[in-house]
Amino acid sequence: MNDTRADRPLKIAVTIDDFVLWDGVPMPDDTTPTDITRSVAKTLNDYGLKGTYGFSHTYRLENEPEQIEAFEAWAEAGHHLGNHTHQHAPLRWMPDAAFRRDFETAEKYIGHLIDAAPSKYFRYPMDMSSGSERRRGEVENYLADLGYRTAPITSWFSDFAFIMPYFRAMTLGDKDVQKQVRDLHVSTAVDMLYQHADTAHTLFGADAPLIWLVHGTTISRDTLAPILEAFLERGVEFVALDEAMKHPVNFGKPPCNESFTNQLQRFALAAGLPKPELDVERLAEILNLAPIPGLDTMATYEERMFKPLAKRVGAEYDWDWS
Repeated sequence: MNDTRADRPLKIAVTIDDFVLWDGVPMPDDTTPTDITRSVAKTLNDYGLKGTYGFSHTYRLENEPEQIEAFEAWAEAGHHLGNHTHQHAPLRWMPDAAFRRDFETAEKYIGHLIDAAPSKYFRYPMDMSSGSERRRGEVENYLADLGYRTAPITSWFSDFAFIMPYFRAMTLGDKDVQKQVRDLHVSTAVDMLYQHADTAHTLFGADAPLIWLVHGTTISRDTLAPILEAFLERGVEFVALDEAMKHPVNFGKPPCNESFTNQLQRFALAAGLPKPELDVERLAEILNLAPIPGLDTMATYEERMFKPLAKRVGAEYDWDWS
């Protein structure tokens, strides 16, 4: 990856999404969501990041009630939980009332753990609110009445793209490709952090504390420590989510956008700036590593996760990755 960033000290709040991974996305046979959650939680604690917020949907608890152990393990390790809805469906796929019911269903499963956190946070699935500011506003008012704030994502690195290549490399037992995927995971995390930071600096005239996301996956379990180490080597300061939420990049409301974008990207698009994102050629390289017939990265997500999800919530399948 071309290294054009200007390394400088930054502040970030680390958050973890979906440590109980989405229904339909494969995981190595010797790995469970609880294993991953405990490992990720321990790594965070080892680096002094206690009290990290995790946002995980609860749908799998319907058929796999034992997965509640992952949520409990997260809280037992000293971290906090927020509400990420039950189904993990974007607001634009659901009527307002159905979306609120989905939020409430998640509360029934993990509300007692959310209440134990010092602040109550909600995160939209995929960080997507809606194509309508009116609908978003109605949901935000509903959440505020229940004592919630919305915790957006203002820095990510397309880590979803690494899940299937790493799974395939592990399935094939290809140690060289496994290392290649891990190394790319770390370098991409660093590069994209500074791309997002540069965009925030352009928008706000100074560096902003960013809310950084990584998912609770097998590859994150195996690379989170090197990622945090690489951040520290560049002078990154880890801050609490409550502190990061004091900056308008995190509590502001940019115009809604139908495409798959995080909050900072939506601010950039509204200002006429290019959104910080992973180079298309590098993304394609990652997606196609360690090919196995029937386990194509994007086809797996669409056929095993997104299309069944759309069907469950009664929505016409409509997804824009751009």
